[in-house]
Amino acid sequence: MKVLWDRMEQWLQKQAPDVLADLLPGASELEIAELEAAIGFTLPADLRESLHIHNGQSGDAQWLIAGWELLSAERILEEWRIWKDLYDKSIFADFDADVQTGIVSTWWQPAWIPLTYDGAGNHHCLDLFPADSGTSGQIISMWHDGAERRILAGSYRQWFEYLVQTYEANDAEFVFESGDFDFEQ
Repeated sequence: MKVLWDRMEQWLQKQAPDVLADLLPGASELEIAELEAAIGFTLPADLRESLHIHNGQSGDAQWLIAGWELLSAERILEEWRIWKDLYDKSIFADFDADVQTGIVSTWWQPAWIPLTYDGAGNHHCLDLFPADSGTSGQIISMWHDGAERRILAGSYRQWFEYLVQTYEANDAEFVFESGDFDFEQ
């Protein structure tokens, strides 16, 4: 993860220094342990390592991932608790999800740990309890008002590496538009 973050930081220094400055210092082992205790799951090593390097964003600049805030350990827990409260109230009991093979057929479950947030209740989640044909630690899309659930990557490292490679390949600049940002060549 260190090598990937070094590459991301180099790209941000050139293309979006304000976003680089918005990244928080790494989380402490205690912060990560407190998150794990609160959610009841051990995070994969690649996510733990990433949180040790940068603990999300402060939110004073554009979001890192094309309109998605990279969540800190504290923000992960905040978002997870919102969904857990709804889950505990059986809000999703009658909701049907359109899941890709490898994802448990449910609207939301406590083993889906939010990693990003788009400001409207949607997330990229770490899936720690996939369907039989899935992989524990896969990254999935989760929409608050849409049934579609898709696998984005087989692991946090794979997902983050794809982001880094995409940024490097496009050599793009962030452009802020209506609460979101897009790549502009």
